[in-house]
Amino acid sequence: MLNILVLASLFIFGLLFLGRSVMLRQQGVKVWVIGSSAKKLTEKILESILFPALILWCALVILTAWHNPGEYFIFRILWDNLWLKIMGLILCYGGLLIFLSALLSFGRAWRIGIDENNSTELITRGIFKYSRNPIFLFMDLYFAGIALIYPSLFFVLAAILVAPGLHLQILREEKFLQNKFGREYAVYKTRTRRYL
Repeated sequence: MLNILVLASLFIFGLLFLGRSVMLRQQGVKVWVIGSSAKKLTEKILESILFPALILWCALVILTAWHNPGEYFIFRILWDNLWLKIMGLILCYGGLLIFLSALLSFGRAWRIGIDENNSTELITRGIFKYSRNPIFLFMDLYFAGIALIYPSLFFVLAAILVAPGLHLQILREEKFLQNKFGREYAVYKTRTRRYL
């Protein structure tokens, strides 16, 4: 049952992510702008491997849920605790609710990457009243949840490495938003926390 719930959560994520991307594309919105604003070589490299790494990670989640590859050292389960698995499911599904709420709050302003060419409003409504970065929060929660459900070396390391990587992207976006919206963004930062 646990594996079915994990696969269902991944399916829901994919449906929301791809569905919203396609819907906005049909409305003439260029959603995929990842890598277009990267100035430094390290930023370009990180942004260029982000999506393939996410696809690989999703494929390994599916593989683990479908048929646990525990015979390989990196996928061997480090501990087996039902309560941690339940907590992992709560993090995954709670994160999905945050993701859905963020997509709804964003409206047509949602982009994957920093879009320097299109002027949109600063989104401060909906879930953005409580978190300046709900999609990154979702990703942190989801990666941590999978690491609790399948606590192998691979998934635990992935969760540990994703958090600082996402934080670096948040800092880049904050700098962009500060330059673009100035005082409006500075006031927003005083009212709303970076994560929660």
